Amino acid sequence: MDPPEDCDTLFVSERRKPLSRITVWLMINQVARAAGLEHLDVHPHMLRHACGYAVVNKGTDIRIIQGYLGHRSISSTVRYTKLDRNRFAKLF
Repeated sequence: MDPPEDCDTLFVSERRKPLSRITVWLMINQVARAAGLEHLDVHPHMLRHACGYAVVNKGTDIRIIQGYLGHRSISSTVRYTKLDRNRFAKLF
């Protein structure tokens, strides 16, 4: 897409301008419908949660994840470990 150097936006249009919040929401809902997930309340913030769960499942340190997601409190980050398939692997 070759965005301008001073662009700090994750989602940009073909015109190299930031996509609006509504446009991103509509795009995510369109993909959800195509995937047969319209019965779920799919929204852009789910991408953030997906990233959180993905890095936990890779075994990334919880404090690193806290910084990555910008959480002030570790309790906001710890919830991602509840579904970690390796959570208790090192106990035995």
